[in-house]
Amino acid sequence: MDHDIINCLLVEDQTLVRMGLKNLLELDDGIRVIDCAENGEVCLNLLERNHYDLVLLDMRMPVKTGLEVLQAMKSQNNTTKVLIITTFEDCDVLVKAIHLGARGYILKNAELESLILAIKAVHRGELVLQDTITQYMLKQTIAKSESLTKKEHEVLKCMSLGLSNKAIAEHLNNSEGTIRNHVSMVLAKLNVSDRTQAVVKAINECLI
Repeated sequence: MDHDIINCLLVEDQTLVRMGLKNLLELDDGIRVIDCAENGEVCLNLLERNHYDLVLLDMRMPVKTGLEVLQAMKSQNNTTKVLIITTFEDCDVLVKAIHLGARGYILKNAELESLILAIKAVHRGELVLQDTITQYMLKQTIAKSESLTKKEHEVLKCMSLGLSNKAIAEHLNNSEGTIRNHVSMVLAKLNVSDRTQAVVKAINECLI
């Protein structure tokens, strides 16, 4: 049971969608939408004045887009966690959003339970890559890393789907210790310090 209430800023330009999402999310005791913004500029003004645990950010908006919000947050060193809610599967935009610091993305037509789980996962510091979009992104990429072994490449793909070492071990029929070693090698070869950075780098450089 999650006892901490997650205070959210919901940024969505369509009034009905915004109101609907707010009402649905607040059915969960652990989530509270304390402010809403109808465009990116209002969002940035609110972020200057208030503290939020998480921003639910639409991508396509008037005045300032989701990407422009993320760019502004990065330049201002605002580290508030961001989960993108989107209606389209635009690989390039999503890759840029992750590169700018978004912690994941989910489609607006996802089940409410999936959205709530995604919010809680991002709040815990996890990276949320929705399976349908991840698969889409994997299909778009053709280049593979030459430096990773076949097994390390498989492990990296599993990491991109958010699987734990235990889950990867079960999926690839290896021991958890072996997978831990593979993960360490992947991090070393990609010159990153954690799994999230590895996945972001792998997506940005089309390694998966």
